Amino acid sequence: MANIHLPFINKAFYQAKDIGNNSKVLAQIKADYGGLIATISAMTKVPEKLIYAMVFIESQGKANAVSGRAIGLMQIDYSSAGDIIFFEFKQKRLGETEKALLRKYLGTRLDCILAMQYMGQKLKCNNSLGYVFTKADLLKPELNLLVGAIYLGILLDEHVENNTIRLDKIVLRYNKGFFTKFPKGATKEMVYNAANSISQNYIKKLAGINSVLAIS
Repeated sequence: MANIHLPFINKAFYQAKDIGNNSKVLAQIKADYGGLIATISAMTKVPEKLIYAMVFIESQGKANAVSGRAIGLMQIDYSSAGDIIFFEFKQKRLGETEKALLRKYLGTRLDCILAMQYMGQKLKCNNSLGYVFTKADLLKPELNLLVGAIYLGILLDEHVENNTIRLDKIVLRYNKGFFTKFPKGATKEMVYNAANSISQNYIKKLAGINSVLAIS
């Protein structure tokens, strides 16, 4: 695994006074979901601390959190969930243990995702919707964590530069969407300055001074 450098950016969202409360929330997430996260981390090769940090930032560890189309612990969009699994499969990255866990919850609906030729393809097996995941699926912590970790794994593999993980690009693509683009050779300062205030806050929450990742 490449190096995670902290603070990645010399800016803070959280103040020193926030660290104690943030640590308590993280401890509760670990108490509630530590076993699941350890299993999924081993399955996907995504560091546990990164999964914990994203769960904290996205939902504060609330499995029933819903914000528009973003659902559950890692705030996964039900239509994007299928695209994530499709991409993982097409890249020959979807392991048998991951498939088994997906099938536990999706049953034959998994076969529909694996039969797709491109993201969002409308097929008879997905009722011409282009996706098979439902809100109810993503309210299940184990499934939500798996899909979120798979997405993080894809982004991790795509954003290692000079043996350093570009945490800024990862958190922005996780938040803004898979197809978010960055100028070639963009430094972390360029990426941060080009982002809107909401996206800048995501970078600071994950990897700035007093960041969640630093205490995960």
